[in-house]
Amino acid sequence: MIGIAGNDVTQQELLARGLKRSDFNMRVGQSELRGAQFFANLSIPLDENLELYGFGGLSFKNGNAAGFYRLPNQSRSYTPAYLNGFLPEINSNIVDKSAAFGIKGMLGDWNVDFSNSYGKNEFLYHVTNSNNASLVNSTPFEANSGGFNYSENTSNFDLNRFFEDTMAGLNIAFGAEYRVENYAIVAGEEASYTQYNTLGNPHDPTDMNSTVPTDFFGNSRPGGIQVFPGFKPDNEVNAFRNTVAGYVDVEADFTESILVSGAARYENFSDFGGTLNFKVATRLKISENFNLRGGGQTGFRAPSLHQIHYSSTSTLFVDGIPNEVGIFPNTSRVARLLGIEPLKEETSIGATAGFTTRVPSANLKFTLDGYLINIDDRVILTGQFDDNGNAELANLFQQANATQAAFFANSVDTQTKGLDFVVDHKAHISDKVSLTNTLAFTLSETTVEKVKVPQAIANAGLSDTYFDPTSRIYLESAVPTTKGNLSHNLKIGDHLNFFVRNGYFGEVQEATNEDDPTIDYTFGAKIITDFTVGYSFSDNVTLTVGANNLLDVYPDENDPAFRSDGRFIYSRRSVQFGQNGRYVFGRLTFKIK
Repeated sequence: MIGIAGNDVTQQELLARGLKRSDFNMRVGQSELRGAQFFANLSIPLDENLELYGFGGLSFKNGNAAGFYRLPNQSRSYTPAYLNGFLPEINSNIVDKSAAFGIKGMLGDWNVDFSNSYGKNEFLYHVTNSNNASLVNSTPFEANSGGFNYSENTSNFDLNRFFEDTMAGLNIAFGAEYRVENYAIVAGEEASYTQYNTLGNPHDPTDMNSTVPTDFFGNSRPGGIQVFPGFKPDNEVNAFRNTVAGYVDVEADFTESILVSGAARYENFSDFGGTLNFKVATRLKISENFNLRGGGQTGFRAPSLHQIHYSSTSTLFVDGIPNEVGIFPNTSRVARLLGIEPLKEETSIGATAGFTTRVPSANLKFTLDGYLINIDDRVILTGQFDDNGNAELANLFQQANATQAAFFANSVDTQTKGLDFVVDHKAHISDKVSLTNTLAFTLSETTVEKVKVPQAIANAGLSDTYFDPTSRIYLESAVPTTKGNLSHNLKIGDHLNFFVRNGYFGEVQEATNEDDPTIDYTFGAKIITDFTVGYSFSDNVTLTVGANNLLDVYPDENDPAFRSDGRFIYSRRSVQFGQNGRYVFGRLTFKIK
């Protein structure tokens, strides 16, 4: 806070209000979560060749998280309601439901399984300790912001049979599937999403007599409940899709040493048409302790209903500056005006090759596999577009309480290649003591092979917004390209068990559009140690105590330029191994037979 003489009087003002700088902090870290879940399964033999089965569950989760602190000098904070500003909270209510029933048995010499499964996830938001600044004195302090839900119902019919006397063995399987998907967005209450005018009515940007309240600096007060403006009726959607699929799978042992398998699957989407994909694989047994294996496959992924229909507006802070960013549906008028093309399916082709070998005299087993996967038309969230002075876009932005827009788009072709290496060792120290050691490493690399910018976007000079450096780094470098684990499991008798795991997480890079040669954007590799001790009192009761990240290791600290005034010590733009430090736990397990 700058005084009349140009000096900083912030500390004096804080003392006058009986506050400290820390009173304006946000909450950084893992959100509060409370949950409960129940699962059950059943099996009812109908006769010696027929069984009725089922399983299902119900779970509830209530979460609480906070956004950025709204300071009293910001237009989004109405000081008569919050003299010192406020820290808005997002409360989530999540419900998961699932159920499956089926019948399986023998039909002649064939194994038959007919089943139906259903699952639904519901996610609702309730914002508290907040305000709708455009309502000034009439503002509510909390609001239901709506939410979304997704459900699937899948019916399967599968048959398989093993022909023991054909060659060295032949297995044939085939079946069919029918799936119905439903995605819905539910609007929040009016005050959660609406910007109001000075008369307390919803603001109409096309009405010249409708004006929005301003703050003491003349800035328009934004609408909607702060931190997560609610879903509007215009956001509501209730979209369905169905798919019909059939497959055949054949696995043949031509000899004791040569196995070849092949599969084909046809799937028809009600919104994306049909696709036929294949997979072939082989295993060659060179000797008793050495096998070669390899395979190739094609793939198809239709954009999810979420990617096609999701829309919302939320506040994103960039370098401390708030931006109301709207994610607009790919099918929207905003998308067409900016030149965003309709979503299409992702396709892929991949291959794997490797070997397994054993050294019985040393109780060792080695596996090495290499893989190569090319994905075309990968769906990525774009950068944020401005209205660029387009009056219609500006009006559509304002209707959505947004100042910028982002979309899901088929932005890039990528290639992923890598190696998986595993060594297993088992040592029988005595009749009652055994030790299992496992070393596993993954080396992988994902590269963007081609950026597919729509012509209208390129002509407008917005290619770097469509697919910006941040998006490229997220794909290529923001996750470890090298990961490994060295684990040891020591069993003593039938009761005591010790487990130690050291996990290696390779270096990652900060996903940012910045390019400052004075800043190191790389975070170094780390080793995380987990340790548990388990004791079985009986076959039915086990006590386990332990710690994840026993040595309390954290990632490298972020460069001060990316700490958002010191609020984020660690990167928010890379995914290495987490920032929660040591986690100590105890677990008591009961088995009811």
